[in-house]
Amino acid sequence: MKKYLGAAAVAGIIILGGMACESQEFVSAKMYIQQGDLETAEQFFLEALALPAESKNAKIPYLLASQVYAQTQRYEEMNEMLEEALRRNSSQKFQGYSIAELVANTRQVEWQEEYQRGANLYNEIANQIQGAEINEQQREALLKAVGHFSTAIRIWPEETRAYTNLVYCYRQLGDTEAENAAIDKVLIQDPENGIVLMLAGDRASTAGLMDQAVDYFERAYAILPDNIMVMQRLTSIYLDMDNPQAALETLEETQKHSPRDPNVYYNIGAVYANIGNDALSKGQDIYRDVVGKDEIDKEQLALALEFFNQAQSAYSEALYFMDNTLALNPDDAAANQALREIQSTKKILDTMQRSAEKILR
Repeated sequence: MKKYLGAAAVAGIIILGGMACESQEFVSAKMYIQQGDLETAEQFFLEALALPAESKNAKIPYLLASQVYAQTQRYEEMNEMLEEALRRNSSQKFQGYSIAELVANTRQVEWQEEYQRGANLYNEIANQIQGAEINEQQREALLKAVGHFSTAIRIWPEETRAYTNLVYCYRQLGDTEAENAAIDKVLIQDPENGIVLMLAGDRASTAGLMDQAVDYFERAYAILPDNIMVMQRLTSIYLDMDNPQAALETLEETQKHSPRDPNVYYNIGAVYANIGNDALSKGQDIYRDVVGKDEIDKEQLALALEFFNQAQSAYSEALYFMDNTLALNPDDAAANQALREIQSTKKILDTMQRSAEKILR
């Protein structure tokens, strides 16, 4: 038997006191529960439910839900009886707790067991595949996880964590239609679910709906300002939309929440490197066009120098943040690689900048 509300309330212990005030049908149902005859107990519970004299007794539907339907995994009927218990008298006391407390705990306990079964299966497969294609055995395990999460939803429809995990399962299975349906369901049930808002942003981005993707990512970031995955997606889409300033503002805000997170420093450095690369590319195009002509256009060359100066400034910031990334995490391979690339590109920039300055003089 499952334990409810800690060790103090054990659902398998049926208190038979006060029988003078209870119908024979209800008393019989409880006795058959103690004997483990759930089928006969259900019959007597249903008879007791229909008695006018028991119409305010919330213990009848509660015990039918927790002792029969929960134990036999008939969750739709369990929920129906739990709702009936609340409707009859949510404040009625049983075993020292109100019916409302017992109903909430029953749902939580049953939900947790099914949710955990699904989570264990999903985590095991996710650790195995690490982004690779799934095999048939892994597919079967994911489908079992889907079954457990779906059952958890039937037990407690208002708890949205199972929906979120369903999205991940369907994504691993490659079932886009089911994934989208799960995303839409969560957003209806829980519009403030930051992780699912992020996943909705992924969906919109893949479909090329960039404004919609930004909206989802911004909403996700407002809810989860210290979540690195959300931050990376938002800054990435800002860069895709040629808005590096918005990307930097997002990262600087994230830094306030995670002042020693090397991922944040790396991403700030990467944005500055991006800004530097863009300025260098523009300056290079102008510079090559100018020096390729017989007569030097000094105004254009000055414009090229302006872009070179912007690139220098951005690369200096990028190097600073990559250095800080490595100070926090010396083994960061991506930061080491980025540092080398920025330093190499900066040498090319230095040469072109000196050449442009010399020509102008």
